[in-house]
Amino acid sequence: MSAASNSGAPAPIPEFDAVILGRSFASQRAAGRLRDDLRLSVCELVSATSATYDDIDNRWEFHVGRFVIARAKFVIDGDGTIHLLGREATAIDPAAVTAHGFPNLFRPVGTDRIDSLGYTVACIEYMRTHGHDYVERRLRTPVADDDYPELSFDRPTPVMWVG
Repeated sequence: MSAASNSGAPAPIPEFDAVILGRSFASQRAAGRLRDDLRLSVCELVSATSATYDDIDNRWEFHVGRFVIARAKFVIDGDGTIHLLGREATAIDPAAVTAHGFPNLFRPVGTDRIDSLGYTVACIEYMRTHGHDYVERRLRTPVADDDYPELSFDRPTPVMWVG
């Protein structure tokens, strides 16, 4: 036996660039595109019961019951059946690919966008190119000529820091 097996410390939680939730044609396409086009480490989870966003570490945590089974920077909701808990008690617009209060969440299934999977991959690629690690839908889209005016790439200022 090794010292690690005797330590009683919990096993480390695996961390990925992206987690694909659910099993659907869209989720399989998303996993393939993220692996092939962007070379991301991707985990496909079918057994997760919920996902929550951790504002401290800026990562999504995926649960089976009360246990965290994986962590990731991005979550792609492939079928819409897993309970998602973002930063605020905000409802997700079922027709939108991104949602306010749900950082780094993309929902390419059942949206009103023609190529929602292409949008998801292009947005993550844009983030990588420009050094961003956070994206969230704005409450209001400003009049702007940038590539993604509906999205904010800046983390909100935590309430405890606002004076």
